[in-house]
Amino acid sequence: MEKLSNTGAFTLEGKPVPPVAAAIAFQHLLAMAGGILTAPLLIALGMGLSPSETSYLISSALVISGFATLVQINRVGPIGSGLLSLQGTSFAFVGPLIFSYQTLITDQSSEEALGVIFGSTAFCSLIMFLLSFFLKHLKNVITPNVSGTTVMLLGITLVLTTLQNLAREFDSAGGFEGTGFQIIILSGVVLASTILISRSRKTWLRVGSITFGLIIGFSISLVFGSVDLSGLQNQEVFFIPEIARYPISIDPQIVGILLPIFLVSTMESIGDITATNALSGLKTGGTAYWLRLRGGIAACATNSFVASVFSTFPNTTFSQNNGVIRLTGICSRHVGIYAAVFLIILGGIPFVANLFQTIPPPVVYGSTVLMFGLVVVSGYKIISESLPKKRDWVLVGLACSLAYLISFFIDSVPGLPKNLVSVLSFPVSTGAMVAMFLEIIVPKSGNQDE
Repeated sequence: MEKLSNTGAFTLEGKPVPPVAAAIAFQHLLAMAGGILTAPLLIALGMGLSPSETSYLISSALVISGFATLVQINRVGPIGSGLLSLQGTSFAFVGPLIFSYQTLITDQSSEEALGVIFGSTAFCSLIMFLLSFFLKHLKNVITPNVSGTTVMLLGITLVLTTLQNLAREFDSAGGFEGTGFQIIILSGVVLASTILISRSRKTWLRVGSITFGLIIGFSISLVFGSVDLSGLQNQEVFFIPEIARYPISIDPQIVGILLPIFLVSTMESIGDITATNALSGLKTGGTAYWLRLRGGIAACATNSFVASVFSTFPNTTFSQNNGVIRLTGICSRHVGIYAAVFLIILGGIPFVANLFQTIPPPVVYGSTVLMFGLVVVSGYKIISESLPKKRDWVLVGLACSLAYLISFFIDSVPGLPKNLVSVLSFPVSTGAMVAMFLEIIVPKSGNQDE
Protein backbone atom coordinates (compact mmCIF):
# COMPACT_ATOMS: atom_id res chain seq x y z
CA MET A 1 0.00 0.00 0.00
CA GLU A 2 1.37 3.38 -0.94
CA LYS A 3 1.81 6.03 1.68
CA LEU A 4 -1.27 8.20 2.04
CA SER A 5 -1.38 11.88 2.89
CA ASN A 6 -1.48 12.60 6.62
CA THR A 7 -4.34 15.05 6.27
CA GLY A 8 -8.10 15.09 6.67
CA ALA A 9 -9.38 11.67 7.65
CA PHE A 10 -5.83 10.49 8.38
CA THR A 11 -5.07 12.83 11.27
CA LEU A 12 -5.15 11.65 14.89
CA GLU A 13 -8.84 12.41 15.33
CA GLY A 14 -9.78 11.76 11.70
CA LYS A 15 -12.09 8.89 10.82
CA PRO A 16 -11.08 6.90 7.72
CA VAL A 17 -13.95 5.18 5.94
CA PRO A 18 -14.49 1.64 7.33
CA PRO A 19 -12.86 -0.29 4.43
CA VAL A 20 -9.69 1.83 4.65
CA ALA A 21 -9.62 1.68 8.46
CA ALA A 22 -10.08 -2.08 8.43
CA ALA A 23 -7.31 -2.56 5.83
CA ILE A 24 -4.84 -0.46 7.81
CA ALA A 25 -5.83 -2.21 11.04
CA PHE A 26 -5.11 -5.55 9.37
CA GLN A 27 -1.58 -4.34 8.57
CA HIS A 28 -1.12 -3.41 12.23
CA LEU A 29 -2.38 -6.88 13.11
CA LEU A 30 0.18 -8.52 10.80
CA ALA A 31 2.96 -6.49 12.40
CA MET A 32 2.09 -7.55 15.94
CA ALA A 33 0.30 -10.91 15.61
CA GLY A 34 3.49 -12.96 15.57
CA GLY A 35 4.64 -11.33 18.81
CA ILE A 36 1.32 -11.52 20.65
CA LEU A 37 0.87 -15.19 19.78
CA THR A 38 4.48 -16.26 20.23
CA ALA A 39 5.15 -14.65 23.63
CA PRO A 40 2.56 -16.67 25.63
CA LEU A 41 3.40 -19.80 23.62
CA LEU A 42 7.09 -19.52 24.52
CA ILE A 43 6.26 -18.89 28.17
CA ALA A 44 3.94 -21.91 28.23
CA LEU A 45 6.56 -24.10 26.51
CA GLY A 46 9.20 -22.94 28.97
CA MET A 47 6.91 -23.72 31.89
CA GLY A 48 5.96 -27.11 30.44
CA LEU A 49 2.22 -26.38 30.62
CA SER A 50 -0.44 -28.65 29.13
CA PRO A 51 -2.01 -27.92 25.70
CA SER A 52 -5.26 -26.80 27.33
CA GLU A 53 -3.48 -24.33 29.62
CA THR A 54 -1.37 -23.08 26.71
CA SER A 55 -4.48 -22.58 24.61
CA TYR A 56 -6.06 -20.55 27.43
CA LEU A 57 -2.98 -18.33 27.78
CA ILE A 58 -2.81 -17.59 24.04
CA SER A 59 -6.53 -16.87 23.67
CA SER A 60 -6.60 -14.73 26.80
CA ALA A 61 -3.53 -12.81 25.59
CA LEU A 62 -5.32 -11.94 22.34
CA VAL A 63 -8.55 -10.86 24.03
CA ILE A 64 -6.78 -8.79 26.70
CA SER A 65 -4.50 -7.22 24.06
CA GLY A 66 -7.62 -6.05 22.24
CA PHE A 67 -9.09 -4.66 25.43
CA ALA A 68 -5.76 -3.04 26.32
CA THR A 69 -5.58 -1.34 22.93
CA LEU A 70 -9.05 0.14 23.46
CA VAL A 71 -7.95 1.51 26.83
CA GLN A 72 -4.74 2.94 25.38
CA ILE A 73 -6.25 4.75 22.39
CA ASN A 74 -9.25 6.15 24.29
CA ARG A 75 -8.23 8.48 27.10
CA VAL A 76 -10.42 7.78 30.14
CA GLY A 77 -9.51 10.30 32.82
CA PRO A 78 -5.77 9.94 33.52
CA ILE A 79 -5.51 6.58 31.71
CA GLY A 80 -4.61 6.23 28.03
CA SER A 81 -2.40 8.13 25.59
CA GLY A 82 -5.17 8.83 23.09
CA LEU A 83 -2.75 7.82 20.30
CA LEU A 84 -2.70 4.99 17.76
CA SER A 85 -0.58 2.98 20.18
CA LEU A 86 -1.46 -0.70 20.06
CA GLN A 87 -0.81 -3.09 22.93
CA GLY A 88 0.13 -6.73 23.26
CA THR A 89 1.81 -9.31 25.48
CA SER A 90 5.36 -8.20 26.20
CA PHE A 91 8.38 -10.27 25.12
CA ALA A 92 10.40 -8.63 27.89
CA PHE A 93 8.77 -10.96 30.41
CA VAL A 94 9.34 -14.28 28.61
CA GLY A 95 12.60 -15.14 30.37
CA PRO A 96 11.73 -13.66 33.79
CA LEU A 97 8.36 -15.43 33.96
CA ILE A 98 9.81 -18.82 32.98
CA PHE A 99 12.59 -18.38 35.55
CA SER A 100 10.04 -17.37 38.21
CA TYR A 101 7.87 -20.40 37.48
CA GLN A 102 10.83 -22.79 37.63
CA THR A 103 11.82 -21.24 40.96
CA LEU A 104 8.34 -21.74 42.40
CA ILE A 105 7.54 -25.17 40.99
CA THR A 106 10.15 -26.87 43.19
CA ASP A 107 7.83 -26.73 46.22
CA GLN A 108 4.44 -25.75 44.77
CA SER A 109 1.93 -27.18 42.33
CA SER A 110 1.65 -25.74 38.84
CA GLU A 111 -1.62 -23.97 39.66
CA GLU A 112 -0.17 -22.46 42.85
CA ALA A 113 2.95 -21.28 40.99
CA LEU A 114 0.86 -19.63 38.27
CA GLY A 115 -1.30 -18.01 40.95
CA VAL A 116 1.82 -16.53 42.56
CA ILE A 117 3.06 -15.25 39.21
CA PHE A 118 -0.22 -13.55 38.33
CA GLY A 119 -0.60 -12.14 41.82
CA SER A 120 2.95 -10.77 41.75
CA THR A 121 2.54 -9.24 38.28
CA ALA A 122 -0.69 -7.59 39.45
CA PHE A 123 1.17 -6.11 42.44
CA CYS A 124 4.00 -4.84 40.19
CA SER A 125 1.39 -3.32 37.88
CA LEU A 126 -0.11 -1.35 40.76
CA ILE A 127 3.35 -0.03 41.66
CA MET A 128 3.93 1.03 38.05
CA PHE A 129 0.55 2.77 37.96
CA LEU A 130 1.57 4.88 40.96
CA LEU A 131 5.01 5.57 39.45
CA SER A 132 3.38 6.73 36.18
CA PHE A 133 2.58 10.00 37.97
CA PHE A 134 6.32 10.56 38.57
CA LEU A 135 7.68 9.84 35.09
CA LYS A 136 10.15 12.74 35.02
CA HIS A 137 11.76 11.47 38.23
CA LEU A 138 11.66 7.86 37.01
CA LYS A 139 13.65 8.80 33.90
CA ASN A 140 16.43 10.08 36.16
CA VAL A 141 16.74 6.60 37.73
CA ILE A 142 16.13 4.36 34.71
CA THR A 143 18.71 5.96 32.42
CA PRO A 144 19.62 4.76 28.90
CA ASN A 145 22.54 2.89 30.48
CA VAL A 146 20.18 0.99 32.78
CA SER A 147 17.56 0.36 30.07
CA GLY A 148 20.12 -0.64 27.45
CA THR A 149 21.95 -2.99 29.82
CA THR A 150 18.73 -4.70 30.86
CA VAL A 151 17.42 -5.05 27.30
CA MET A 152 20.74 -6.49 26.09
CA LEU A 153 20.78 -8.98 28.97
CA LEU A 154 17.19 -9.92 28.14
CA GLY A 155 18.12 -10.57 24.53
CA ILE A 156 21.27 -12.54 25.37
CA THR A 157 19.42 -14.69 27.91
CA LEU A 158 16.58 -15.40 25.48
CA VAL A 159 18.93 -16.22 22.58
CA LEU A 160 20.85 -18.68 24.77
CA THR A 161 17.61 -20.25 26.01
CA THR A 162 16.26 -20.57 22.46
CA LEU A 163 19.47 -22.22 21.24
CA GLN A 164 19.31 -24.64 24.19
CA ASN A 165 15.73 -25.46 23.24
CA LEU A 166 16.79 -26.11 19.64
CA ALA A 167 19.60 -28.35 20.87
CA ARG A 168 17.08 -30.28 22.97
CA GLU A 169 14.80 -30.74 19.95
CA PHE A 170 17.81 -31.88 17.92
CA ASP A 171 18.81 -34.46 20.54
CA SER A 172 15.24 -35.71 21.00
CA ALA A 173 15.08 -36.30 17.24
CA GLY A 174 18.11 -38.59 17.46
CA GLY A 175 20.73 -36.10 16.32
CA PHE A 176 22.37 -36.63 12.92
CA GLU A 177 21.82 -40.36 13.22
CA GLY A 178 18.07 -39.77 13.43
CA THR A 179 16.01 -36.91 11.99
CA GLY A 180 17.84 -34.13 13.81
CA PHE A 181 19.07 -32.64 10.52
CA GLN A 182 15.43 -31.88 9.66
CA ILE A 183 15.20 -29.78 12.83
CA ILE A 184 18.24 -27.76 11.77
CA ILE A 185 17.01 -27.32 8.19
CA LEU A 186 13.50 -26.29 9.23
CA SER A 187 14.73 -23.76 11.80
CA GLY A 188 17.32 -22.47 9.35
CA VAL A 189 14.74 -22.00 6.59
CA VAL A 190 12.43 -20.07 8.95
CA LEU A 191 15.31 -17.91 10.15
CA ALA A 192 16.57 -17.23 6.62
CA SER A 193 13.12 -16.49 5.18
CA THR A 194 12.32 -14.11 8.06
CA ILE A 195 15.59 -12.25 7.48
CA LEU A 196 14.99 -12.06 3.71
CA ILE A 197 11.43 -10.78 4.19
CA SER A 198 12.65 -8.20 6.72
CA ARG A 199 15.05 -6.93 4.02
CA SER A 200 12.34 -6.67 1.36
CA ARG A 201 11.78 -3.40 -0.49
CA LYS A 202 8.06 -3.81 0.22
CA THR A 203 7.51 -2.07 3.54
CA TRP A 204 4.27 -3.96 4.25
CA LEU A 205 6.26 -7.20 3.99
CA ARG A 206 9.00 -5.95 6.30
CA VAL A 207 6.65 -4.97 9.13
CA GLY A 208 5.05 -8.43 9.06
CA SER A 209 8.28 -10.42 8.58
CA ILE A 210 7.92 -12.42 11.83
CA THR A 211 4.33 -13.39 11.04
CA PHE A 212 5.18 -14.33 7.45
CA GLY A 213 8.23 -16.32 8.59
CA LEU A 214 6.03 -18.37 10.93
CA ILE A 215 3.51 -18.95 8.13
CA ILE A 216 6.27 -20.20 5.79
CA GLY A 217 7.66 -22.54 8.45
CA PHE A 218 4.21 -23.88 9.28
CA SER A 219 3.44 -24.46 5.58
CA ILE A 220 6.67 -26.42 5.09
CA SER A 221 5.87 -28.50 8.16
CA LEU A 222 2.42 -29.27 6.75
CA VAL A 223 3.92 -30.42 3.45
CA PHE A 224 6.31 -32.81 5.22
CA GLY A 225 3.62 -34.08 7.59
CA SER A 226 5.31 -32.93 10.79
CA VAL A 227 2.25 -31.09 12.11
CA ASP A 228 -0.14 -32.87 14.48
CA LEU A 229 -3.66 -31.54 13.81
CA SER A 230 -5.45 -34.12 15.95
CA GLY A 231 -5.98 -31.58 18.74
CA LEU A 232 -8.20 -29.46 16.47
CA GLN A 233 -10.98 -32.03 16.26
CA ASN A 234 -12.74 -31.41 19.57
CA GLN A 235 -12.79 -27.87 20.88
CA GLU A 236 -15.12 -25.20 22.19
CA VAL A 237 -16.76 -22.74 19.81
CA PHE A 238 -16.18 -19.58 21.88
CA PHE A 239 -13.57 -18.49 24.40
CA ILE A 240 -14.24 -16.23 27.39
CA PRO A 241 -11.36 -15.33 29.77
CA GLU A 242 -11.81 -16.34 33.40
CA ILE A 243 -11.30 -14.06 36.40
CA ALA A 244 -8.71 -15.44 38.86
CA ARG A 245 -8.38 -18.81 37.12
CA TYR A 246 -5.59 -19.66 39.58
CA PRO A 247 -5.31 -19.05 43.37
CA ILE A 248 -3.87 -15.51 43.47
CA SER A 249 -1.05 -14.72 45.92
CA ILE A 250 2.02 -12.47 46.08
CA ASP A 251 5.61 -13.59 46.61
CA PRO A 252 8.28 -10.94 47.46
CA GLN A 253 11.03 -12.83 45.61
CA ILE A 254 8.96 -12.94 42.41
CA VAL A 255 8.21 -9.22 42.79
CA GLY A 256 11.96 -8.66 43.17
CA ILE A 257 12.62 -10.52 39.91
CA LEU A 258 9.83 -8.88 37.90
CA LEU A 259 9.77 -5.27 39.13
CA PRO A 260 13.08 -4.25 37.43
CA ILE A 261 11.68 -5.66 34.16
CA PHE A 262 8.51 -3.63 34.61
CA LEU A 263 10.63 -0.50 35.12
CA VAL A 264 12.69 -1.08 31.98
CA SER A 265 9.61 -2.07 29.96
CA THR A 266 8.12 1.27 30.99
CA MET A 267 11.14 3.09 29.57
CA GLU A 268 10.68 1.24 26.28
CA SER A 269 7.01 2.23 26.24
CA ILE A 270 8.00 5.85 26.81
CA GLY A 271 10.09 5.60 23.63
CA ASP A 272 7.26 3.96 21.70
CA ILE A 273 4.65 6.51 22.79
CA THR A 274 7.02 9.41 22.09
CA ALA A 275 7.58 8.10 18.55
CA THR A 276 3.84 7.66 18.00
CA ASN A 277 3.27 11.18 19.33
CA ALA A 278 5.76 12.58 16.80
CA LEU A 279 4.32 10.51 13.93
CA SER A 280 0.89 11.93 14.82
CA GLY A 281 2.20 15.43 14.16
CA LEU A 282 2.15 16.41 17.84
CA LYS A 283 4.81 18.36 19.68
CA THR A 284 7.23 16.50 21.91
CA GLY A 285 7.56 18.31 25.21
CA GLY A 286 5.14 20.57 27.00
CA THR A 287 2.16 19.83 29.19
CA ALA A 288 0.05 18.04 26.55
CA TYR A 289 2.91 15.66 25.71
CA TRP A 290 3.58 14.76 29.33
CA LEU A 291 -0.12 14.19 29.99
CA ARG A 292 -0.31 11.81 27.02
CA LEU A 293 2.87 10.07 28.12
CA ARG A 294 1.68 9.71 31.70
CA GLY A 295 -1.68 8.43 30.47
CA GLY A 296 0.03 5.92 28.18
CA ILE A 297 2.20 4.48 30.94
CA ALA A 298 -0.78 4.42 33.33
CA ALA A 299 -2.67 2.48 30.65
CA CYS A 300 0.19 -0.04 30.30
CA ALA A 301 0.10 -0.58 34.07
CA THR A 302 -3.70 -0.84 34.13
CA ASN A 303 -3.71 -3.27 31.22
CA SER A 304 -1.04 -5.45 32.84
CA PHE A 305 -3.12 -5.54 36.02
CA VAL A 306 -6.22 -6.59 34.06
CA ALA A 307 -4.12 -9.21 32.22
CA SER A 308 -3.05 -10.65 35.59
CA VAL A 309 -6.65 -10.76 36.81
CA PHE A 310 -7.62 -12.74 33.70
CA SER A 311 -4.56 -15.00 34.05
CA THR A 312 -2.39 -13.86 31.20
CA PHE A 313 0.90 -11.99 30.99
CA PRO A 314 1.93 -8.29 31.22
CA ASN A 315 0.94 -5.95 28.40
CA THR A 316 2.92 -3.19 26.74
CA THR A 317 3.05 -1.01 23.63
CA PHE A 318 4.36 -2.51 20.37
CA SER A 319 7.04 -0.54 18.52
CA GLN A 320 6.30 -2.43 15.27
CA ASN A 321 3.11 -0.44 14.84
CA ASN A 322 5.05 2.80 14.45
CA GLY A 323 6.49 1.24 11.30
CA VAL A 324 2.96 0.77 9.95
CA ILE A 325 2.14 4.42 10.70
CA ARG A 326 5.25 5.47 8.76
CA LEU A 327 4.23 3.17 5.91
CA THR A 328 0.63 4.36 5.56
CA GLY A 329 0.80 7.92 6.86
CA ILE A 330 -2.37 7.14 8.84
CA CYS A 331 -2.17 7.98 12.53
CA SER A 332 -5.91 8.01 13.24
CA ARG A 333 -6.53 6.41 16.60
CA HIS A 334 -9.87 5.17 15.26
CA VAL A 335 -7.91 2.62 13.21
CA GLY A 336 -6.90 1.14 16.55
CA ILE A 337 -10.52 0.37 17.33
CA TYR A 338 -10.68 -1.96 14.33
CA ALA A 339 -7.36 -3.59 15.29
CA ALA A 340 -8.61 -4.09 18.85
CA VAL A 341 -11.82 -5.70 17.62
CA PHE A 342 -9.80 -8.02 15.34
CA LEU A 343 -7.69 -9.10 18.34
CA ILE A 344 -10.74 -9.75 20.51
CA ILE A 345 -12.42 -11.76 17.73
CA LEU A 346 -9.29 -13.86 17.15
CA GLY A 347 -8.96 -14.48 20.87
CA GLY A 348 -12.61 -15.43 21.13
CA ILE A 349 -12.15 -18.26 18.63
CA PRO A 350 -10.34 -21.17 20.37
CA PHE A 351 -9.40 -22.63 16.99
CA VAL A 352 -6.84 -19.81 16.51
CA ALA A 353 -4.93 -20.61 19.72
CA ASN A 354 -5.16 -24.36 19.12
CA LEU A 355 -3.93 -24.02 15.55
CA PHE A 356 -1.01 -21.86 16.65
CA GLN A 357 -0.03 -24.54 19.16
CA THR A 358 0.38 -27.03 16.33
CA ILE A 359 3.32 -25.07 14.90
CA PRO A 360 6.35 -27.33 15.49
CA PRO A 361 8.79 -25.95 18.11
CA PRO A 362 11.70 -25.75 15.60
CA VAL A 363 9.62 -23.27 13.56
CA VAL A 364 8.91 -21.14 16.63
CA TYR A 365 12.53 -21.24 17.78
CA GLY A 366 13.86 -20.48 14.30
CA SER A 367 11.73 -17.35 14.23
CA THR A 368 12.29 -16.20 17.79
CA VAL A 369 16.07 -16.56 17.78
CA LEU A 370 16.07 -13.67 15.29
CA MET A 371 13.61 -11.65 17.37
CA PHE A 372 15.72 -12.08 20.47
CA GLY A 373 18.90 -11.26 18.57
CA LEU A 374 17.25 -8.01 17.56
CA VAL A 375 16.45 -7.38 21.24
CA VAL A 376 20.20 -7.39 21.92
CA VAL A 377 20.69 -4.89 19.08
CA SER A 378 17.85 -2.78 20.45
CA GLY A 379 19.54 -2.62 23.84
CA TYR A 380 22.80 -1.53 22.22
CA LYS A 381 20.99 1.20 20.28
CA ILE A 382 19.35 2.53 23.44
CA ILE A 383 22.82 3.16 24.82
CA SER A 384 24.51 4.36 21.62
CA GLU A 385 21.76 6.84 20.74
CA SER A 386 22.23 8.58 24.10
CA LEU A 387 25.74 9.67 22.97
CA PRO A 388 27.59 7.63 25.60
CA LYS A 389 31.01 8.50 27.00
CA LYS A 390 33.76 6.10 28.03
CA ARG A 391 32.27 6.08 31.55
CA ASP A 392 28.94 4.82 30.19
CA TRP A 393 30.42 1.90 28.26
CA VAL A 394 32.52 0.89 31.28
CA LEU A 395 29.37 0.99 33.42
CA VAL A 396 27.42 -1.15 30.94
CA GLY A 397 30.21 -3.70 30.55
CA LEU A 398 30.68 -3.94 34.30
CA ALA A 399 26.93 -4.32 34.92
CA CYS A 400 26.63 -7.12 32.33
CA SER A 401 29.68 -8.96 33.68
CA LEU A 402 28.61 -8.68 37.31
CA ALA A 403 25.06 -9.78 36.42
CA TYR A 404 26.29 -13.14 35.15
CA LEU A 405 29.00 -13.57 37.78
CA ILE A 406 26.50 -12.98 40.57
CA SER A 407 23.87 -15.25 39.02
CA PHE A 408 26.41 -18.07 38.58
CA PHE A 409 27.94 -17.99 42.06
CA ILE A 410 25.31 -16.49 44.38
CA ASP A 411 24.01 -19.89 45.48
CA SER A 412 27.51 -20.75 46.75
CA VAL A 413 27.58 -17.85 49.21
CA PRO A 414 26.75 -19.16 52.70
CA GLY A 415 24.19 -17.55 54.96
CA LEU A 416 22.15 -15.67 52.35
CA PRO A 417 18.33 -15.84 52.54
CA LYS A 418 16.80 -18.22 50.02
CA ASN A 419 14.56 -15.49 48.57
CA LEU A 420 17.53 -13.19 47.94
CA VAL A 421 19.45 -16.01 46.24
CA SER A 422 16.45 -16.69 43.97
CA VAL A 423 16.18 -13.02 42.97
CA LEU A 424 19.91 -12.63 42.27
CA SER A 425 20.10 -15.91 40.33
CA PHE A 426 18.36 -14.30 37.36
CA PRO A 427 20.97 -12.21 35.47
CA VAL A 428 18.51 -9.79 33.85
CA SER A 429 16.92 -8.36 36.99
CA THR A 430 20.30 -8.55 38.74
CA GLY A 431 21.90 -6.63 35.88
CA ALA A 432 19.22 -3.96 36.06
CA MET A 433 19.78 -3.46 39.78
CA VAL A 434 23.57 -3.43 39.38
CA ALA A 435 23.32 -0.88 36.55
CA MET A 436 21.09 1.37 38.67
CA PHE A 437 23.54 1.12 41.58
CA LEU A 438 26.55 1.88 39.36
CA GLU A 439 24.75 4.79 37.72
CA ILE A 440 24.42 6.35 41.15
CA ILE A 441 27.91 5.71 42.53
CA VAL A 442 30.15 6.01 39.43
CA PRO A 443 31.04 9.70 39.07
CA LYS A 444 30.28 11.52 35.84
CA SER A 445 33.15 13.27 34.16
CA GLY A 446 32.78 16.82 32.91
CA ASN A 447 34.96 16.00 29.87
CA GLN A 448 32.67 15.20 26.94
CA ASP A 449 35.31 13.03 25.31
CA GLU A 450 35.67 10.71 28.28
